[in-house]
Amino acid sequence: MVWFLEKINYNRMKNSKIFQYIVLGIFIFFIVIGAVLFATYRSKSSSQIAANITMWGTLPAESVNNFTNTYLNNIKVKSVIKYKEIDQENFDRDLVEALAAGDGPDAIILPEDLIMRFSNKIYTIPYTVLPELTFKQTYIQEGELYMTSDGILALPFTVDPLVMYWNRDIFNNVGLTKPPVYWSEVFDINSKITKKDISKNISRSTVALGEFQNVTNAKEILAALIMQAGNPIVTRHATYNTLSSVLANSQVTKNAPASVAVEFYTNFSNPNRPEYSWNRSLPSSLDTFANGDLAIYFGFASEYLKIKDKNPNLNFDVTFLPQSQEPKAVFSTYGNMMGLAILKNSKQAAATYSLLSSLASAEAVPFWTNSFNLPSARRDILAQSEKNAAKTIFSKSAVMSRGWLDPNSSETDLIFKEMIESYTTGRSTINAAVQTASDKLNTLLQK
Repeated sequence: MVWFLEKINYNRMKNSKIFQYIVLGIFIFFIVIGAVLFATYRSKSSSQIAANITMWGTLPAESVNNFTNTYLNNIKVKSVIKYKEIDQENFDRDLVEALAAGDGPDAIILPEDLIMRFSNKIYTIPYTVLPELTFKQTYIQEGELYMTSDGILALPFTVDPLVMYWNRDIFNNVGLTKPPVYWSEVFDINSKITKKDISKNISRSTVALGEFQNVTNAKEILAALIMQAGNPIVTRHATYNTLSSVLANSQVTKNAPASVAVEFYTNFSNPNRPEYSWNRSLPSSLDTFANGDLAIYFGFASEYLKIKDKNPNLNFDVTFLPQSQEPKAVFSTYGNMMGLAILKNSKQAAATYSLLSSLASAEAVPFWTNSFNLPSARRDILAQSEKNAAKTIFSKSAVMSRGWLDPNSSETDLIFKEMIESYTTGRSTINAAVQTASDKLNTLLQK
């Protein structure tokens, strides 16, 4: 009897082990098959993946379609990207309404000032798919604005850096051989260029700074000055994954870096200062420069052709945004960045990711530059030499571009405007104006 029970137990144990081996074998089989399928999928070029996706953005439809169609046809892709151009002022509203109605696109061209607005509507690319190290080695530093603790919100696609345009005739006429490299040099050349009468009416200006309403790109210029001074404007707290304003933060000096930047900026509109070269009665800085009455204009790379169109006879050139001469200063400029993002509502996220990755690849960049006069956000492309002088400036400026997580572009426009005007009109001290702006920015970040 004992022998019989032992035999049963032995058979049970034997059968149990056999069963475990079978289960383990099946499990390993599916793992191997899954790995092979995943590797095969990942290794497929986008030409092997047939998909039709929709994409929205604010870039011109004709140019985007020319880029996507030409590139996809060149690599013999079997996919179609249906792009819809949305007016910049209506993009936020139209996309929210479409998503609410369940009729949104698969992907969007995501500008950095909408990262916060749509972060909860975007499919986050996990680091297991695109490792953090690979991402940082592939894209410029500003691209890290798309990074979160869980993954990546968008593939950095293009960046439009803030640069300095300068009127060669004005510089030649006053005997200046080159444009300023540092902000202090902008101050130095002001007395040679700016023309004003006894009543301080300005007929020719060195630089358009100090006001907000008629200074094109005023907020971006201020952001560049503040970031050059060592203040990132907004910081992310890794522990709670929250954001807060550091605009009013000081370091070892009495005044915050932002206060120093605001003071420098506003001095150029103060009639009692030697820097005085601009006031609110003048036309917009873009128009004044195009008319030949402004020596220096701070604009984006994308404005190069616009300036040429406004005045084909204007003798101008482009160079880097002036920098700080502080010993520990890091050369930087502001950049309007755009990325390719997948929306959560997409029913074909994998195929969309494959197509977007292809559009953001080094192979696609030549087709992009044929459609747009903007640099890539890829480090390997920006490391290549350019034959065109202006494109060389744009590419090198793209590498040192910086940005910040703007919670609401139209609202922060008003915050920065009030910060400047409350100080220039004497309603607030400079530190109080910056502190108020920081408080308002924090309120926006908490919404």
